[in-house]
Amino acid sequence: MGFMGIMGTMGLIGLAINDSIVVLAALRANEDARNADKETIVQVTVESTRHIVSTTFTTIGGFLPLILFSDAMWPPLATAIAGGMVGATLLALIFVPSLYYLRVKRRANKLSENGKMILPLERAAE
Repeated sequence: MGFMGIMGTMGLIGLAINDSIVVLAALRANEDARNADKETIVQVTVESTRHIVSTTFTTIGGFLPLILFSDAMWPPLATAIAGGMVGATLLALIFVPSLYYLRVKRRANKLSENGKMILPLERAAE
């Protein structure tokens, strides 16, 4: 992996974070998801799928000419970004909602053990 591959990986990290932010913003905007309702978390994630998948396809399609018809300099960058978008998509659609559910559920259990009731608006402010 040369310099261009490393640069492509750094760009891919930004795209992966962006995909994760889209899913997290949708989850945080839904009150039932903030209350650790599994079905709602799945539904919100499915609704976010269109945005994530469209980003993935346009990115791969945009870098495809560099992968196929370019000289030796650009293919490592394009391959790192386009190939990594598949993993970033899986990360945003499977890993992020799962961790979100575990975090929200653990926080709810911890608050219920302390006997402290917290409202969704207070939770968003924390």
